[in-house]
Amino acid sequence: MQLLSESKNVNSLNQPEQIKVLIFDLDGVITSEQKYWNTARLTVWELITHPDYLGLTSYFGQTLTQPDRVLAAGQQIIDNAFIYELKRRAINSNWDLTYFVFCLHLAGILQQVQRCAPEEWSQLQHQFEGASPQQWQKLGQSLVGLPLDRHASEATIAQFWQQTTALTGTAVTEYIYRFYQAHLGMRLPQSHRGLWELCYQNFQAWYEGKKGFTLPDDETVLDLGMIQATLQSLQAAQYTLAIATGRPRNEVLEPLSALGLLSYFDPDRIITYDDVLAAETQFGSAQHPVKLGKPHPFVVLKAIHRDEDPQVLCSESFQQGDRTYAAYIGDAASDIVAAKRSGCLSIGVLTGFTTTHAQEEQVQLFTELGCDCVIDSILALPQVLGIDKP
Repeated sequence: MQLLSESKNVNSLNQPEQIKVLIFDLDGVITSEQKYWNTARLTVWELITHPDYLGLTSYFGQTLTQPDRVLAAGQQIIDNAFIYELKRRAINSNWDLTYFVFCLHLAGILQQVQRCAPEEWSQLQHQFEGASPQQWQKLGQSLVGLPLDRHASEATIAQFWQQTTALTGTAVTEYIYRFYQAHLGMRLPQSHRGLWELCYQNFQAWYEGKKGFTLPDDETVLDLGMIQATLQSLQAAQYTLAIATGRPRNEVLEPLSALGLLSYFDPDRIITYDDVLAAETQFGSAQHPVKLGKPHPFVVLKAIHRDEDPQVLCSESFQQGDRTYAAYIGDAASDIVAAKRSGCLSIGVLTGFTTTHAQEEQVQLFTELGCDCVIDSILALPQVLGIDKP
């Protein structure tokens, strides 16, 4: 693996001439994830504090009563270190982030009830195990008057992290069920993925402005003009530019069009969550769900083999082919794993991490995962590929 920076005189990848297809993740690579992170914060805040749900109005403090205040103090809901840890563990879906944070805070809340109100706990335990999204308000009414706050939940959350240090990907999120059973003696409601769907539906409503509050538009992780110049340079050098992202299709096309970036990408090679969901629906069922989001290589392979049958893309024998004529550019562990599992080259960028310490940790993680090349940002791609000789 090589660590390269666009500001230094460096060597390019070995045999860059073999690369014909460049596949980009979006968030942390081209677009900023800030809007998604803020959406996750608003969703968790609403589910815990709003009277329509748990109604714990002071859980995050007395002042966080309006969306604009939540955004201003967003680190109190979900801090960046928590997000970086999830990305380091190859969890890169912001819907999963929202669900995961809510479940951990809920575990902290329930553990507080278990300790400080044992009588309420015995009744609450029975209510909770049968809870559906429609019953959260009733569940919340059982918590009214109890001294519950986020600080008391931090020990529970820290305990979860300590027990999952060796886990990555879906193994981390799935451990939450065992955690509830071991530490609370109860099952986390799983019927029809109701709790995840509750988080998902509210997340989308906030993101799409359906809650009476408009989030700032998508931004880029770098100067827009510099991104445009880089993509133009790659396009002029005859590279096929593709996208493989966990975003829904409309959340790809609309912002990229508004930013003036959409035209650089092959329209038939823009692979999104819509493609993942269609394939998951085709192959899975409620009893036996199929997960094809990253770090599964499905989106990367679909971007390369746009007309191939999805069932073929999911076969291990097909995934083992040599595709070093393609490279996947991403900022998270799940991106590197997806690239390696698809047989293409992996290029890691550091623009998804804002602190020097986080970037240093990410370089180490990329190295451990077998990343072929790490660069500061996509601005270094022309140099890495040998089309912009220093």
